[in-house]
Amino acid sequence: MSCDVRSFYHNKNVLLTGGTGFLGKMIIEKLLRTCEVEGIYLIVRPKKGLTPEERLKNLFDEPVLNKIRENKSKYFKKLHTLEGNLTKKELGLNEEDKEIIRNKINIVFHCGASLNMDSILGDAIKTNVRGTSELLDLIKNNQNINAFVQISTAYSNCYERAINEKFYDPPVNPEFLIKMSDELDSNILNEISKGLIGKWPNSYVFSKAVAENLLLTKGKNLPVGLFRPAIVTSTVSEPLPGWSDNLYGPLGIILSSYCGILRVVRANGNLKSHTVPGDMCINAIICFAWDISNKWKSSNENYLPPVMNYSAKNTKLLLSVNDYLNMVNKTDFPPFKKAMWYQVLFLIENKFCYITLKFLLHTIPSYLVDSLLIMSARKTRTKNIYMKIERTSDILCYFLLREWEINNDNVAKLWEKLNENDQAIFNFDINSIDLNAYFKDMLTGMKKFILKEDMAKSKLHKQRYKRLTLLHYSLKYSLIGLSMIPIYRSISKLIFQKKR
Repeated sequence: MSCDVRSFYHNKNVLLTGGTGFLGKMIIEKLLRTCEVEGIYLIVRPKKGLTPEERLKNLFDEPVLNKIRENKSKYFKKLHTLEGNLTKKELGLNEEDKEIIRNKINIVFHCGASLNMDSILGDAIKTNVRGTSELLDLIKNNQNINAFVQISTAYSNCYERAINEKFYDPPVNPEFLIKMSDELDSNILNEISKGLIGKWPNSYVFSKAVAENLLLTKGKNLPVGLFRPAIVTSTVSEPLPGWSDNLYGPLGIILSSYCGILRVVRANGNLKSHTVPGDMCINAIICFAWDISNKWKSSNENYLPPVMNYSAKNTKLLLSVNDYLNMVNKTDFPPFKKAMWYQVLFLIENKFCYITLKFLLHTIPSYLVDSLLIMSARKTRTKNIYMKIERTSDILCYFLLREWEINNDNVAKLWEKLNENDQAIFNFDINSIDLNAYFKDMLTGMKKFILKEDMAKSKLHKQRYKRLTLLHYSLKYSLIGLSMIPIYRSISKLIFQKKR
């Protein structure tokens, strides 16, 4: 049986923004390994003293590309860097690179974005809104374009509790917002940003909501589509089980907790959360581009840009936060070498209780550890670590105290359009996951790929964690015993008085 999706990508030129990011790396790996693309063009900016070409070379040293590294010479020649920046006019590209985009590109995956939820509004507008606007301007006269996929987020309109697969009215005109960020003094823009953002919790989701509307205006007469993934986590199997370099959302919470640092989070553990595996998300994106092209060919004049919410609805991964953490806790995985203490995590909904526990479990230990470091003439760091963790927790609590219904009917419809070969190669059926294996691989992947710990020494790390467990319970029951002393004395005193 033929593979319709693979045939679609045969000899095609793909443009990718955000190619050095979490999703971008997996798109590169999957296309190179499974599809005979002509070339992949990455818009990359210089960073940390490295040129775009140097950053691309470093990409081949990462575990995500292990499967194709043996044929590096074959695949490397298919990758091309275009030096640019999403925040600049015409993306900061030179004339030669702009001509490549206008004349040579067949498929666009726009993954590039500022993901920092704590960023100032001006920065989010420049990257997420202007970047999309400039890219659509460059592509609008391309006669060879087959599909343009914009990657947004399922939480772009999170003020709604039910997220449907449709375009929502933007909070402000995108072009007006870009002009405002250009012409207003940055201090003034920061002062009015709270009023502009309104019912959105942060600049990231606000800017994403605005950028989506550009597909209906600047994307008119183009084969465009909007892909909204939920919270993307570790891979199931491709290119490696449990791979991730992304610590946003639950992965950051789990890692910090199992390192013995994070002990309390403001959250409602009974609410369900939408998480999706990274490799399945990428497979859905790749198939979505194929579907956009088919729809464009069949309804060119009356084309309506499709929207796909890739969420956990109607799947076994739609778990409550408590159930999700319980799955993690019962996983038999090698403990982290970097663990500072035994893992304990409290999910507290009440704000006052959360602040109290945060003081007891975060603030006091951080000062104690830093005091010991000062006495040993070493640099203090614990307080700063907790300040960063608490800032992130404050941002995430909006999402941990609410529940959404993220409708995903178009995911099931796309799955039904694939033949058996395509379903096997581009599997995005979340219900096919073995949950126990998935969570074990997730924790093992954190140890191996994020913390970069030596798996051969896992037995030693397990012994070390047993000692931390003994210390934890010794301290716990000692404190309980000490707290019982005044109670015992009070009861003894009352009994003695009654006897008298």
